[in-house]
Amino acid sequence: MVNNIFMDNQQLLQTLGLTDKESQIYQLLLETGKTQAGTLIKKTGLKRATVYKSLYTLEEKGLVKQEDIKKKKHFTPLSPDNLLKLSDEQFEKQERAREDLRSMLPQLTSHYILSVEKPVITTFEGVEGLKKIYEDTIKTEKPIYAVLQTAEVNEQLLEWLEDKYYTMRLKHKIEATVIVATGAWSDTYVDRRKKGFTTVKLVDSKVYPFAQEVNIYGDKIAFINYKKGEALIGIVVHHPLIAQTMKAIFDLAWKGAQV
Repeated sequence: MVNNIFMDNQQLLQTLGLTDKESQIYQLLLETGKTQAGTLIKKTGLKRATVYKSLYTLEEKGLVKQEDIKKKKHFTPLSPDNLLKLSDEQFEKQERAREDLRSMLPQLTSHYILSVEKPVITTFEGVEGLKKIYEDTIKTEKPIYAVLQTAEVNEQLLEWLEDKYYTMRLKHKIEATVIVATGAWSDTYVDRRKKGFTTVKLVDSKVYPFAQEVNIYGDKIAFINYKKGEALIGIVVHHPLIAQTMKAIFDLAWKGAQV
C-alpha cells in the first residue's frame, strides 16, 4: 500500500468530494508525476478496475489528465490549485442543500411531530432570543393570533418591535388578529395598527391581566415574557393539535371580547 507525505491530507481531500481511493491515487500522482496506470496499480495495491475508475473520475473533477504514449495510457496530475475550484463547487452545493433543507424543515418537523406524538419545544432568552421568535412568525407566513399587554415592555425590545418587526410584518402582508389588555400605550398600539393587516380588540386589564404575550401562528404557539426588569424568556411549542386547540380558545375569547 502507498505510504507518502500527503496521507495526513486524506480527510481534507475527502471533504472536497474525493473518495478515499481517488485521494490516495491523486496524492501518489503528485509525488510521481506522469505515470502509467499499471504503476499506480502496483504501488497502491488496488484492483485494476478501481484504479481506472478513480482516474477517470479524477479527470472529470479537473485533477488529472490522460494521454496515450506508445499505445499505453499515462496519467498526469493537474495543479492542486484546481482543488480550490472543487472546494468552491462543494461550498455552493452545500449552500443549495442548506437552503433546500430550510424549505423542507417545516414539513419534516410536522411529520416528526405527528409520528412521535410529541411537541417540539424551544426556549429563547434575552432580547436577541425574543427577536428570533418574532422573526419566526414572519418566516412561517401564516396569520398571527395574539393576546398581549403593552405595559412595561422592555425598552430595547419595544423599539425593535416598532421600528423593525412591524415594518417586516407589513412588508410580508402577515395578518394579525390581536386581543390587547388596556393600560400604558394600549391606545397608541391600537391607533398605529390601523395602518393595515391588523385587527384589534381591547379588553379590561383588571379583568384580564395578561402576564405574557401569546402568539398562535401556523402549527406553533409562542409564550413570551418581555416585561422590563424581568427575565426575558420565550417558549415556542410546535405541534399542530396543540396549536389547533389554542386557536379554538382564541376564537372563543375573540367572540367574547369587547371592542
